[in-house]
Amino acid sequence: MAAAVIAQLIPKLHSLASSESGYYIGRHLWFGLVVLYGMVVYVAHISWAHIKEDFICSENITLPCLITCFGKRFPIPIMGTWYFFYFIFIALFCLIEVFMALLREEQVKVMKSMVSMMSLAKDLEGGLMVPNKELSISWKKSILNLHREKSLLLLYLLYTLLQVIFQGIFLFILLFRQRPLVKQGIIHCSTNSCPGPYFCLIRGSMEKEMSIYILATLSIFIIILGTSFLIYSIYHYLLNNPNISKMQSS
Repeated sequence: MAAAVIAQLIPKLHSLASSESGYYIGRHLWFGLVVLYGMVVYVAHISWAHIKEDFICSENITLPCLITCFGKRFPIPIMGTWYFFYFIFIALFCLIEVFMALLREEQVKVMKSMVSMMSLAKDLEGGLMVPNKELSISWKKSILNLHREKSLLLLYLLYTLLQVIFQGIFLFILLFRQRPLVKQGIIHCSTNSCPGPYFCLIRGSMEKEMSIYILATLSIFIIILGTSFLIYSIYHYLLNNPNISKMQSS
């Protein structure tokens, strides 16, 4: 089921990021991370697909008590949390695509009006009209300069910061909320409705723990990459802005 959803989702996301303009830093790299994220989640969920069958208790336990002990041991949905943060990752990617497209469309309208006025002035002076192909190239070049377009730059910085924050939260949940659930060996279960005591364990705990480490490694990689993008963008486009340097020198 998860593989079918990911397989249908990837071509649609690729159509979003397939433009050659690349009007923000690492556009294709973030799309690659979307695909990689989906593959990692799919691989990691395999060891958790039959978690209820892998949770076994004493032989004399009844089915209602087994369900109760399972719910007590896993109060936090494991795979549901993974899918939730994967959805956030994709949603942020799609949102920046939409907002970037809207901002670029506004920039294109402004550039069209400016180029039309310049072309009209040249035509009145006896010059030739600028070809459409050259105009389209000039529009693309003009709107890809993040040194001048602070709205695009700030939007990209906000997007990267949100990705880093959510991945940091996800990493904390993985290592300090989910990993302890499978790291412990035999579990003692005793409730009011099922006094027991029952002794339960999880089969394949090593595989399940490794799947958590795989997701944690991916989250760490995204955090490092996003932080690097933030530092580079702030330094290159804000602190090392050539326009500001020219103003200061003048």
